[in-house]
Amino acid sequence: MARRLQVGIALMGYSMLSRIRGSGPQSKVILRSSHRCYDFGLVMTGVLARAGVVLGAALMVLASVGVAADAPESARLTILHTSDLHGAVLPYNDFADAPSTQGSLAQVATLVEEIRETTEHPVLLLDSGDTIQGTPFEQFIHVRWGEPSPTIEAMNRIGYQAMAVGNHEFNFGLGVLRGAEAKAEFPFLSANTVDEATGKPAFPPFRVLEVGPLRVGILGLTTPNIPGWEKEENFRGLMFEAMDAAARRWVPVLRNEERCDLVVVLAHTGFERDLSSGEPDGTEHENSAWRLTEVPGIDLLLTGHTHEDISPRLVNGVIVSQPRARAQLVTRIDLSLEERPSGWEIVRWSGENLPTGTVEPDPALIAAFAPGHERVVAALDGPAGEVTDAVRVDRCRLADCSAVDLIHVVQLEASGAELSLAALLNSHTPQLRPGPVSWRWIHSFYTYPNTLVAVRLNGAQVLDILEHALRFYDGLRCSPEDGCTVLTDAAIPHYNVDNMSGLSYRIDPTRPEGSRVRDLRYRGFPLDPNADFTLVCNSYRAAGGGLYPHLAEAEVIWRSSAEMTDLIGLYLNHHRPWRPAVDDNWRIGRDLVAEE
Repeated sequence: MARRLQVGIALMGYSMLSRIRGSGPQSKVILRSSHRCYDFGLVMTGVLARAGVVLGAALMVLASVGVAADAPESARLTILHTSDLHGAVLPYNDFADAPSTQGSLAQVATLVEEIRETTEHPVLLLDSGDTIQGTPFEQFIHVRWGEPSPTIEAMNRIGYQAMAVGNHEFNFGLGVLRGAEAKAEFPFLSANTVDEATGKPAFPPFRVLEVGPLRVGILGLTTPNIPGWEKEENFRGLMFEAMDAAARRWVPVLRNEERCDLVVVLAHTGFERDLSSGEPDGTEHENSAWRLTEVPGIDLLLTGHTHEDISPRLVNGVIVSQPRARAQLVTRIDLSLEERPSGWEIVRWSGENLPTGTVEPDPALIAAFAPGHERVVAALDGPAGEVTDAVRVDRCRLADCSAVDLIHVVQLEASGAELSLAALLNSHTPQLRPGPVSWRWIHSFYTYPNTLVAVRLNGAQVLDILEHALRFYDGLRCSPEDGCTVLTDAAIPHYNVDNMSGLSYRIDPTRPEGSRVRDLRYRGFPLDPNADFTLVCNSYRAAGGGLYPHLAEAEVIWRSSAEMTDLIGLYLNHHRPWRPAVDDNWRIGRDLVAEE
């Protein structure tokens, strides 16, 4: 409620003098409101002789104070936000063994400090999760060697004030997650991650900060599809509620019980609708940001998970944003608020996503992590195996190649399955030259901490899965001079373009979607749609990642405990030296003879 000065003035005359205490030169007029005491010194040389002068001066003071009191209270606040840091502490590419210009927490540290030094009003620094996984620097130190997370330590140094729990926080099990949480000097928030035994949140659902005259409530939410991606032991005892349902329960708590003037939601989730058209994109099982904008009482929705560059904008009246990933961007949102009879309101705001790649790294943070970095470099340079011939990773989506066939043979040997489904995850992996195979190359080649899952499917389902992968191939453009070029769908991420080992087939990109698989055979015979098969794929794909059909509902017959990077290292060590091979079980080619 606006703070208005309450002054009672009698008709005229001595009623004004009743508020003048004392009769000497240091007498004062005391004007009180329900919130403040206004103190004005008046110099007096007499009491009644100059009462008219005093009264006039006092009335002028009252008039000026009244005008100021009618103006609403105001406040300003800057909010800085990162998400999906994925262990990007240093401006260094562990995979390429070279400096990186993409961004890092060391550069975020410099940018944040500059903003704090040049901003007169309060600055909050927040993150939306997926923090303790993603780089060998983070995983070797934190997971393999069991030391404190360098990412969390860097965030402590920079002064983060809250973080939402992301799905990749669960990659290494609850022990690693809780250990990182214990070292953090800020809360890990997740209102919709619930302890099955108690029905209560397994993490703090929110944090309330006193920021000048404002009470700022920060609510954390986590994408609920974690059981679809993770091994059960990594989240045992936890349930994941729908994000919008949890928000509808907790936002009123912040507004009513905690008396928050501003509600900020840190949501580890992306948008399940196109921001331009509002059309659903089929990712409702993991993304909920659009639905969250429909929850009353949310002022800011700071999202993550999908690694998009979403500059601050309004969606359904809520300020939303997303700062890509790996500390490449920092979202800055500046707010101006005024206190109205109904409460504090945002009257002006502006925002932008600030790139960090060209920012000078913080030297103190670089120095603090230099010894750990040197240890990780030495470990990554260690040999895991040996290869007899060069292995290239380019053009693996246009023809069968030894790089993807390496993934297939590792998956098939580890699981004992009949079929293998896999994609090339990183097209920028350097060529593998004959000789030693380093752990650095393996981590560059297989960039995600996936485990393996084997499921049971019938032949018809196998065909459906292949057809889904072949949506990527979208026609041919041919000319007498240049021959034919395969057209592809740029909207499909490359890591979702799988091929299959254990059977043979041809891809005809000129045919309609859903009928591009040709000559599909298993052991030389046409694939029986009613026969049962065992198929192995990574844990992300097995959970329906990439919207692949049937896999999430299929019967699981086997799961690996080791990650794929370790399995690849074990395979290369056991098959030393490894002789790269291509089985050429699939190819691209259109039908040359019209079917009857």
